[in-house]
Amino acid sequence: MTITVRATYESGVLRPARPLALDEGETVDVTIAKAEPAPRSPSEEEAARRLQDAATLADWVEATKRLPPDDGGYDIVRALNENRLWSGDSPLIPGGGKRP
Repeated sequence: MTITVRATYESGVLRPARPLALDEGETVDVTIAKAEPAPRSPSEEEAARRLQDAATLADWVEATKRLPPDDGGYDIVRALNENRLWSGDSPLIPGGGKRP
């Protein structure tokens, strides 16, 4: 198994940014490479401008890739499917967006 994970070096110890799928006491090989600085997130105004300026669907999708991550739990597929179900259409993705 090979994984890549960002880590921070603090007081002589590498601290991974997320939990690792390793057993306690497991021996691993570590390769160190300095990370590039994280790209700066666009401001809300800049993100909105990019979305409004999108001339094609491809431009809009590319603009959405630059938005900050959203872990708020909003499921766009479920929302689209629910809207379709409410209007009497069949869901885009069968099994997704079922009404409670």
